This record gives sequence, structure tokens and C-alpha cells, in this order.
Amino acid sequence: MPAARVPALSVFMLAGAALVISALATPASAQARGSSFPRLEVGGGGGAAGGVSFGDRDANLLTNSTSGAPFRLFATSTELRPAVALEVRLGYRVTPRLAAEGRLTFARPSLVVSISQDAEDASPVEATSRLTEYVVEGGASWRLSVDARRQWIPFVSGGAGLARHVHDGRALAENGVAAYAGAGALYGLGTPRGLAPRRTGLRFDVRLQVLSGGVAEGAGASPRVVATAGAFVAF
Repeated sequence: MPAARVPALSVFMLAGAALVISALATPASAQARGSSFPRLEVGGGGGAAGGVSFGDRDANLLTNSTSGAPFRLFATSTELRPAVALEVRLGYRVTPRLAAEGRLTFARPSLVVSISQDAEDASPVEATSRLTEYVVEGGASWRLSVDARRQWIPFVSGGAGLARHVHDGRALAENGVAAYAGAGALYGLGTPRGLAPRRTGLRFDVRLQVLSGGVAEGAGASPRVVATAGAFVAF
């Protein structure tokens, strides 16, 4: 798929998630009307996506040596640098504790390849490529408390999705997968009415995200830390 269609793909996937959530909500509408908690949550915010190392590799040249040992031309080390991340979220609370969630994260990290140990003693150099990163994930979160009187509500979360990295100039786009597990807390704003939960608040997430394939091809599972903060509204 051409890189220029990436935003449309992301919007399409989020729209699909919204349709699924609507489908789930429809048969439960009678129950929802009698529920003491809001079902649909919309939120967004920003934070930082940590750096990740993709390891070291050698560029080797096969030789006619009887030992069979390759001749190393140079060595490379590749890493994805930390970057500011923006995200939007859509969630549906299946129960007071359990919520199904969809998330789109956008970032502009740099992919840096360091070249050293050149066979002709050339000076080490770094090649940098700026990427546009889109990560679309689906998962679930579990609230550790449902006490409406508490202003801080801790939760744990996990899920998986797709990661797409588009190089500057849109000459190359790489697709991979992403999985995450994390924890965080919700901070309710306003005063609850009786035992009804707060419908607006702040959300703080810290998750371990693992990239595989795509820009991380050949490096196996590559973990990084993603930390975000934002606001949410529940309906």
C-alpha cells in the first residue's frame, strides 16, 4: 500500500473499532440504561515513546579462504530514537471493571544506523532517517477498584496491533506488529453524584511495547517503554 494512504488506513481501522463497539453496545442497551456507570469512553493525550535498540550486525563478504570465515567489511548498530507521541483512544466498558479499548498512536522518531570498524579504516559515521510512525492497537484494561468515591483508580492493560513506519520522502514504508502490557491510573474530575462515577478525568499510562517485524525485522522482539498522559470523557 502506498505510504500516502497511511492516514486513511488508520482512520479506517479506528472507524471499524467504533462500529464493533457500537455493535456490542446495541444488544446491551436495555442493561446500559439501568447501569450506574457510563459505557463509552473517548480520550486522547500525549507523551513519549522510548528508544529501542535493534542490535549489531556485520556486513560480511564471502571469501575463498579454506577456513570458510567471512571477511567483515564494516559493522552496523541500529536504533530507534525516543520521540514525542500523540494518541487517541476509544473504549467500551463491558463491566464496571473491564473495558475494551482501541488506540491510535502517532510519533516522528529517528532511525539511526551507526557504521564502524570499516575494513579500510574509514571513520565511523551515522546515517539518520526520520520516520513517521503509526501504531494501531486493540486491547483491554482492568480497573483494580470500582469505588466511585475514590479519585484515583489504578488499572492494568494489555493488547496488540499493527505498527507502520514511513520513511521521509515516502519512498519506503515498513509494516510490523506491536504488543503491549502496562499499568496506569485514572484521576476523576468533578464531584460524583451519589455513587455514580465521574464522567471526566485524566488518564496516566505506562506500558511496555514490543515491536516485531517491519523496522525491527531481523532483531526479534524489540521492547521499549511508552508513557502518556491525557484526558477522557465518558458517556
